[in-house]
Amino acid sequence: MDTDAIIATLRRYDTPTVWNALTKLRGHSIEGLTFGRPITSDPAMRMVGYAVTACMTSDAPAPLTQAEKERIRFGYYRMVNSGPGPRIVVMQDVGERPGLGSIWGEVHAAIHRGLGCAGVITNCAVRDLDALDGFPILAGSICLGNGFTQIRGIGEPVSVFGLTVHPGDLIHADRHGAMIVPPDHLDALPGAIEALLANEQTMIRATRAPGFDAEALISLWQKTH
Repeated sequence: MDTDAIIATLRRYDTPTVWNALTKLRGHSIEGLTFGRPITSDPAMRMVGYAVTACMTSDAPAPLTQAEKERIRFGYYRMVNSGPGPRIVVMQDVGERPGLGSIWGEVHAAIHRGLGCAGVITNCAVRDLDALDGFPILAGSICLGNGFTQIRGIGEPVSVFGLTVHPGDLIHADRHGAMIVPPDHLDALPGAIEALLANEQTMIRATRAPGFDAEALISLWQKTH
């Protein structure tokens, strides 16, 4: 299965399922996933894609000239519009008060969809929740103004919700949070997911069968773990 086909397959599953399957392949870990409870633009959202990274501030005017602001912003737009797809923007608000203002509203959702972006993960705020037209965003908070939003840097590692993301990392995300899919386990993930779900369904069917009790559970657990 080629990479595009694997990505399409991964998009069929929620992020906890993909994480559990990854755990079966490499063992338990607390690295490579987000923590906390991000705001979701749509409870049904799901995104899989390669990270393009940027940092921004929203709590105070940026000490940049107009020419510098435009150079960074236009470079950012070009970055979002290039490279392997699908692409997910991962943007860190590095200000002293992250989320005081938001770049992520109706207009930028439309812009990023038009530039080929599959979604956004950010500790910044989101607004215009009723006007995002299904564009997937995981955000740190909700606000109603844009503050002093200014992109400050692009193409460098960023950290959002405890997860460090490098440009080009493959990300899987839904309303539960986001995770990095390690390239050395990518080929094996679809099969691991199928095996995981089969075991889970065996367990669930057993709980509904007549005579299910603690001893039946223990016996089944020993066979499947």
